[in-house]
Amino acid sequence: MEQEQQQQESVIDLLFNILEQLLLPNWSDLIALLPWVLIVLVAVWLVFTAWQWRRAAEINRPRVMRPLPGTPPPGVHLPGPSRWPFVVPIGAALLLFSFALPQRDASGTTTLPFNLALLVAGLIVSAIGVTGWLLEAMREWRRTARAEGTPARAVAIESALVPARATAGAVAPTPEPAEPTLDMPVGVHLPGPSPWPFFAPIALAVILFGLVFSAVLIIGGLILGVIAVVGWYLDAGREYFSTETQGHAVPRTLEPERVWPRRLVPVFAAVIVISVLITIAPVGLGWLNSLTPAEATPTPVAVPQVPAISASNAISFDTKLLIVPAGRPFDLVFDNNDPGVPHNVEIADSAARSNVYLDGEIITGVATITYQVPALEEGDYYFLCAIHPNMNGTARALAETGSGPGPAASPGHEASPGHEASPGHEASPAP
Repeated sequence: MEQEQQQQESVIDLLFNILEQLLLPNWSDLIALLPWVLIVLVAVWLVFTAWQWRRAAEINRPRVMRPLPGTPPPGVHLPGPSRWPFVVPIGAALLLFSFALPQRDASGTTTLPFNLALLVAGLIVSAIGVTGWLLEAMREWRRTARAEGTPARAVAIESALVPARATAGAVAPTPEPAEPTLDMPVGVHLPGPSPWPFFAPIALAVILFGLVFSAVLIIGGLILGVIAVVGWYLDAGREYFSTETQGHAVPRTLEPERVWPRRLVPVFAAVIVISVLITIAPVGLGWLNSLTPAEATPTPVAVPQVPAISASNAISFDTKLLIVPAGRPFDLVFDNNDPGVPHNVEIADSAARSNVYLDGEIITGVATITYQVPALEEGDYYFLCAIHPNMNGTARALAETGSGPGPAASPGHEASPGHEASPGHEASPAP
């Protein structure tokens, strides 16, 4: 009887353990598995799509008519094949890989949030693809526009050559026929070329880059979007009213040379350049400062009694060097000043993370938490955010030579005299 009761209790304990894993999972481990889950989902979707395609192969058999011989009717033109739709995605893929494979040094520490070589290559390939595509479309439009008047000009040239070929008793030359006109049916109007569908995606791309790097790019992208939307609206309005009043569009909305916004293009480019320069200015200044050798300090580095670190974005911590005391356990204060974004602090032996000394609890900003860190020997360690591995730096454990100052000052955090460690890694929302 007692043995059956023990077996029943063990089954209940096992059930509770399973429920605990389902209700209170280790979110750090689950987030690390997200890329693999996405890969599996994409693979399953591709297999399912291939199966559906094979299943519906007969139903989806193309029923397009074969092209008829001869030339198309006047005013009808189909664009020819182009290589640029294949070049532009290559540039976009290089840009995506530049952010997926950030630049690292020999120790594995992320030095830049992107791979500079891939980023430059992606920008060059994308610029070549977009520019080539635009120039090819413009050339094709001009050839088509000239071809519509070719028959009339050929007739005029032939009429002009008749007097030279005729003799004195020949018949008088046929008068030059009038230029044929091709009018659309009543109520039918085809819009002219517009540059704004080309500029609007540029504004959207700048906004998307701003979501990754800086709010400055978001503001610049919004300004570009307003310019594109207003320009598009004005062109469409002029074309609409001219069609309503005259029955056709005015030449300004039909000719690419006249519809191209020559005055707004420099403004568009200036907004992009200024936004990018403001965004990369901190990185450039940091790189320039790194080239300047640090001045020798006669006094030793002060070791704080309660170190502190903070994060204000998902690119990097507010400091790359964290000074902590060596030889004793200590409390580490972490301020997550990034609203709505989860962060934490991990301390390991290196970027390989063979030995992890602190696996801090993940908190969502804006919030503050105090971690309890075990004693570390003197030396350099590696700290990072488990959610954003590109956020990393060096934790340097130094021996305390005397009574150090209060908690290390970090941007956005000020230590108060009555601050005490909160055991159990309890997060408290920042005021």
